[in-house]
Amino acid sequence: QVILWNQEILHQKLGLEFFGIINNIKKILGIVFIGLLLAGCTTVKPTGGLYKETTLESGKSKIIILRKGGSLISADIPTIGILGHGSYFLPSKSYIQADVDPGNYNINVYETAGLVWRFEPFDIDVTANKNETIYLELITWSVGLVSRAKLETVEKAYALDKLKMFERTLFSDSIQ
Repeated sequence: QVILWNQEILHQKLGLEFFGIINNIKKILGIVFIGLLLAGCTTVKPTGGLYKETTLESGKSKIIILRKGGSLISADIPTIGILGHGSYFLPSKSYIQADVDPGNYNINVYETAGLVWRFEPFDIDVTANKNETIYLELITWSVGLVSRAKLETVEKAYALDKLKMFERTLFSDSIQ
């Protein structure tokens, strides 16, 4: 009751118009802040086109890493390094494809200066078998202050279903 009474006195003394102006200023500042935040974000735009299933060259292997999107974390862009094969950026709703010789590969996920990636760097080892494609998915999630990321092997059918909507990120794609 005391709080409501104090609000009524403030409204009477300062007038309802003052509070309306303050609320409008807050809305405008919020819109300006979001606009500046979005305009200042750097990104990587995949240039490799939509996924097309290709035949493996005889005796070779392929590593495909995909990343879904859909949350605030989707704005984060890591660098994916495949030891002995190069590094790629992996924005949301994209994939990378590396044609490799059969063998063991270390895949690193880490932050690059100029891009946002709030997760700890990590790596996994994979074995690329002759005449085989390995499908991996970069999975990220965040609850409050706890954020996690991991690379996980996924089934071919699942990967192919997702890949048909994703753009390929090439080794030559750069930060914009």
